[in-house]
Amino acid sequence: MKYRFLAAWVNEFRNFTAVLDKLVLYPNMMYLALVKHAPLVIVLSPQDSFIYLAASDILPEGGREIWQQLRGARISCIDIKEDDRIITISLNQKDIYGESRYTSIVCEMMPPKPNLILVKSDGLVLDALHKYSLADNPMRMILVNQPYYPPKTGFKPEADPVATIPPDFQVATFNEYFQQKHLQNLIPQDHQNSTEAKLRLLSKEMKRLSKKLLAQESDLKNAMLIDQYQAYAEGIKPNMHQIKAGQTELVTTNYLDPSLAQISIPLFPDKNPQQNLQYYIKKYQKAKNGKSIIEINLKRTRDEILALNNLILRIQSGEDIDVENKDKVSSITHKVNQADRILQFRIDSSWHIYIGRKAKENDFISTKLGKAQDWWFHSRIYRGAHVLLRNYRKVEPPAELIRACCSLAAWYSQAKFSVNVPVDYTQIRYLRKPKGSAAGFITYTNFKTIFANPKDLRTIREELTNDQDSRNNQ
Repeated sequence: MKYRFLAAWVNEFRNFTAVLDKLVLYPNMMYLALVKHAPLVIVLSPQDSFIYLAASDILPEGGREIWQQLRGARISCIDIKEDDRIITISLNQKDIYGESRYTSIVCEMMPPKPNLILVKSDGLVLDALHKYSLADNPMRMILVNQPYYPPKTGFKPEADPVATIPPDFQVATFNEYFQQKHLQNLIPQDHQNSTEAKLRLLSKEMKRLSKKLLAQESDLKNAMLIDQYQAYAEGIKPNMHQIKAGQTELVTTNYLDPSLAQISIPLFPDKNPQQNLQYYIKKYQKAKNGKSIIEINLKRTRDEILALNNLILRIQSGEDIDVENKDKVSSITHKVNQADRILQFRIDSSWHIYIGRKAKENDFISTKLGKAQDWWFHSRIYRGAHVLLRNYRKVEPPAELIRACCSLAAWYSQAKFSVNVPVDYTQIRYLRKPKGSAAGFITYTNFKTIFANPKDLRTIREELTNDQDSRNNQ
């Protein structure tokens, strides 16, 4: 990030004060959860690093809390180094004796490896996200209980001190600019990187399955030679005394041929007659016992390759499918097949609606298909469908989309023919499945309620499509 942009943000927040609740670390970012404030988000991307005050107080799932000793500390000042992209968040905290203790979070925003360093008032390092010794970096060390020194670089702030927000961002402050840049640029880029990582993983799996298929086809080819192996063994048995050391071929009668034609049997010159016989007997037994098994395994491998190719095509089309290193192709495709059987509507690359009409479907979309950032809808009081709104871009859903999902939850419930049906909605992160509870039973918190008129999926699809067309024509 440009120095003058960071300096402009610091100028907006130089006198900002708040009490720290906790610090939560995620890949490429840190959330400073604050009491009575939305969190400060420190973006630590290799491409771009900056800091902003979030618009929502909801923290993403999947983070881990660090530096618990800072709970309750007060942010007293935010400043930036005069000659480099280093922002310091000064903290003041009372110890058990009522005495003030001062620490700082030093945010080194320089690419490609930004760092956060916790420094005591005496200048010694308490902790850091990335620690290294002089062996790792001859210019300086970042180690616990060692003095903190800022990096020595050739960086010089831009000659033009005036910072203006880029014209393609229609915002009034640099905080809003950083918000939009993170949500509209970096998070989609992370999504793209995640998609590419999934495709690399599936491509690797495709190579493995292709290699496995070739081996199975070779085994089947050998298994198809079962009659030939038996003829070779039957031809060697009565002629073992005639085979000499180093012989590479035996021409004899094919005792399995009704016409008793001649057969040429390949021999291994480094094997004696008994070993040549045992070799073909083993080949015959393996082919006899393994042919049916090989055919079953071959079909399974071909089915896996077909399913894997389908997964790759769907991910390339923009669909968000869970793929992890520990997952097998069969488990991924099983989950995808379950999702495919559910009533659904893909709105665009950002949103996808699923509607569970049975208890097992409700259980699946609420406990397995939905992610923490997705939204969940269910009619209050009345029994009915669980409606899931997949949130692929991790952004706030538009109001009309919330209303549409509430109308669907009302329609696919016992209140289908009523009006003003109360519908609760919340994020998946706030759902809980009690142990041993029946399929489809869920408890939830942090919800809001909307009174919606029931509408079926066809009506909602038409309304959302018309709204999209109207926005495109504006």
